[in-house]
Amino acid sequence: MGFLDWILGRRTDDRVIPHTNRVRRSEQPHSDAGSTSAVATLERPAKAVADSASQSESSENWWAPEGVTQTELPAIARPELTPEAIALENTLVSHFDGHDLSIPPLPRTAEKVLERLRDPGVNLPKIAEDIAEDQVLAAAVLRLVNSPMYRGLSHIASLPLAIARLGTKIVRTMMVQQSVRASLFDKQIGNRALAEVVWRRSLGSACIMRSLSRFTKVDQEDAFLVGLLHDIGNVMVLRIMHAQQMVMHDSLDVATFEYLCHETHQEFGELIADAWGLPEALKALIAKHHTYPESDDPLRLQRLQLIVADSIAAMLGYAPTAQLHLLGSRAIRELGLADPDNPNGGSPSFLEYLRELPDMLAEATDIGG
Repeated sequence: MGFLDWILGRRTDDRVIPHTNRVRRSEQPHSDAGSTSAVATLERPAKAVADSASQSESSENWWAPEGVTQTELPAIARPELTPEAIALENTLVSHFDGHDLSIPPLPRTAEKVLERLRDPGVNLPKIAEDIAEDQVLAAAVLRLVNSPMYRGLSHIASLPLAIARLGTKIVRTMMVQQSVRASLFDKQIGNRALAEVVWRRSLGSACIMRSLSRFTKVDQEDAFLVGLLHDIGNVMVLRIMHAQQMVMHDSLDVATFEYLCHETHQEFGELIADAWGLPEALKALIAKHHTYPESDDPLRLQRLQLIVADSIAAMLGYAPTAQLHLLGSRAIRELGLADPDNPNGGSPSFLEYLRELPDMLAEATDIGG
């Protein structure tokens, strides 16, 4: 059973996460190779992140920067924290141990559509009517159906035709996608610039995960959801940060924000997954994705794919930036994407994919912007 068969199994309202006694710091990243982190400038608008991807693609072989030998993402080092940042860190951790967290509800239109999609006799024209009530959502659906991933021979300007072309599974994915976006731009998140960057990163990761599925055979829509939701805990970091800044009137520097997200997003993500009733497999991926999977892990394939996706996102500006020798990574080898005759090379089909990826990704992430 795929994640999408599970994900809509119950209504999500303005839930409160119950008291929990879990106090756990996030695991270290995929590798212990180095502790220096180069972080993206989060004050920039979202478009600047895509621009950095365009700069990365200017190199013909962006996946093998000259002189770079590191193959795994480095750990994010703890920066020198101001007293205000230490107070925020303590506040974040305190929410793991008894402080209730309010989760934003699904947007009204998305909730209505998801309810209809649970009906075995789903009425696609009615879904089109529901979506037409939300101009932003309607425009997003039309952009998606005419995107490189889904467009046919002719441009589609009709919502009923768009829904029919996309099908129920992709429409479900899009409703979840738009719900995540709405949670990021909720009024309880005051820093829109940061929200835009976190959203762009989530969408970029989702698109990378989906595109990698051609090599791994993981269901494309399941992969998209893993990419979209694996860092969902950052939403709670933004919300709590905003609440504290309203009192302290203090802003965080980039390195501090990146560090606090890295340290807490898996714990918050697990709490959100509980509140939203996500399937156990998806919750497990959200709660622990910075540790290399064991050989007997039932989610090993998805975890390896996510490790590769995170590395690509970092190299193309859709995550805290890092320069890596991608084809030398352990996950690439174990997914069978490396050239068996050349330890530093990739399979011909994977190399062609890497060449095309920056342009595809830049266009695909404009869908949700």
